Amino acid sequence: MLKSAVKKCLLSATLLATVLPAQAAIIDLNNWVQEGLSTSGNWNVATDGSSVLQTINGQPTYFVSPDSFINSEFTGSFSVSNDGDDDYIGFVFGFNGLDDYYLFDWKRGDQVFGGEQAFAGFTLSHISSETDVNFWDHSGSGISVLDSDYSPSLGWEYSTEYQFTLGYTATEINIAIDGGTFNNQQIFSLSGLNNAAGRFGFYNYSQSQVQYVGFEEDVCTVNCGNVSVPAPAPLGLLAAALIGVFVRSGRRY
Repeated sequence: MLKSAVKKCLLSATLLATVLPAQAAIIDLNNWVQEGLSTSGNWNVATDGSSVLQTINGQPTYFVSPDSFINSEFTGSFSVSNDGDDDYIGFVFGFNGLDDYYLFDWKRGDQVFGGEQAFAGFTLSHISSETDVNFWDHSGSGISVLDSDYSPSLGWEYSTEYQFTLGYTATEINIAIDGGTFNNQQIFSLSGLNNAAGRFGFYNYSQSQVQYVGFEEDVCTVNCGNVSVPAPAPLGLLAAALIGVFVRSGRRY
């Protein structure tokens, strides 16, 4: 009876393996393209396509995938070498041109420039007309700020690797960061949206020496990027649990 129970467990694990999605692979950045002014960014992709370094301190610049995504979860890491600046890093998604995309940006320090105030911390916005946006203070008719979280304690730090998670579905946006002083922290969580498929990419504004590494994309429709919800158990743990159930069941006979 015990051998039969173990066989049933292994069969169940095999069946689960055939229906669960395969582990996501690292995105090849070699076929990504720069958007925005060509003089504003210098995106240097590693030979193997697993990372990219942006080296220019200029106007908003984007490095964007060729493909569109929806119902996806993106993960990866980024860091900033010490160039003495404290401005914007982040990413874009739902990107359908410079007049239709979501923007997540993160500033290191509070700063007034040209009489306009920028704050340390996070902003999540929807851009509907790039020419009608002041990206420095998130103002203008072409931008809608969906959420923000500002504090001098929320700025990014030099030479610190941060792990990013973005969940982008037809109805939700969830963003979390791990690393430095952030312990797998939920930054934004929005629901009840009406999102469309779009490209995913990286964003810098007035900040150089930013590196993005090892980004992955996986199909996801439930609790994508929501770190407050426990993740499903890995297949190995699930199989072990099934073995335990069958073994205990076998002992009763």
